Amino acid sequence: MRAWIPKSVHDDPPKDPEILNWFQTLGPPPQGQASPQLRAKVRARIAQLQARPGFFAWVPRLLSPAWGTALAMALVLSMGLNIWWGIRGVRLPPPDDRQATAPPLGPLNAAGRLRTYHFQREMAQAHLLGTLVAAQPARWEPSTVVGFIPQAARPTFFRIGTLYADTLAALHGGPVEAATQRLDLLRRALASVQAPRVLPQYLRTIQTQLQSQPDARAEVALVLALFEPLYAEAYATTDTAEHVTLFQAGAWLENLALAAAAGDGAALQQGSAMVAQVRRALTQLQAPPDVLEALARLRALLTRPALTAHELTAIRALIQDIQRQLSA
Repeated sequence: MRAWIPKSVHDDPPKDPEILNWFQTLGPPPQGQASPQLRAKVRARIAQLQARPGFFAWVPRLLSPAWGTALAMALVLSMGLNIWWGIRGVRLPPPDDRQATAPPLGPLNAAGRLRTYHFQREMAQAHLLGTLVAAQPARWEPSTVVGFIPQAARPTFFRIGTLYADTLAALHGGPVEAATQRLDLLRRALASVQAPRVLPQYLRTIQTQLQSQPDARAEVALVLALFEPLYAEAYATTDTAEHVTLFQAGAWLENLALAAAAGDGAALQQGSAMVAQVRRALTQLQAPPDVLEALARLRALLTRPALTAHELTAIRALIQDIQRQLSA
């Protein structure tokens, strides 16, 4: 029996016109040793092809420092957006439960999702924020939360919001070491509460970019701003809604403390409405009565038509006292 050899059902691939042109130019292959004329023709053809701009000819022009920074930041931003939308698709609660589990500190529209970043950027004294953060020592060293008491980790989630606002502010001028230090503390704080892995991974990418491109702080701040909605989506479940509330309260109170330190009365008055929302949210979490009373006094101060230098000092001291109690 003869072995069955199937015929090919595929047509021959199309011939490359340029290769065919080579053979027509060079003529049929000679017999025996190649002639010097043939070798000269092949070398001339190779040199001609090497001189032609190839597909990757644009790469060296993009490897300048400016283009390198832009491409790196685009990659980090793309990573953040993909992670963010990936979490939205996996972790969002059912439609009937979203109203009950949404963070209670205001609407999460486009500006609301980046409220910390927008508040700092729109301050009249935004250029002073980095210097103000660098002038104050890092107030907290994270420690691992031990135990199963639900309230045990509450101060840490509040501090995470404070550190996030400080890190963003440190990117507005000032020494880059201040931003790097706060970013490291923020990562360690997330590790102490076993936060979803995506959060420290995102910060690690930003930290690497900041270390390699310290002059690109404005771009790093814009990418870091995405951490706020990313954090909210990572904890978008019923049993972790308070983590988002405490994070937002910590970030917003730190924003107000920085505005008071910068003497920006207009920014403080703009943030007075959020103080009322913070107080309502912390009331639901049964915050200490002294904290709720201090928030009421802070709200009364911020609604005054004009803020004196003495009142700005009092506001900053009041906010720092609230932060101390909620971080203890």
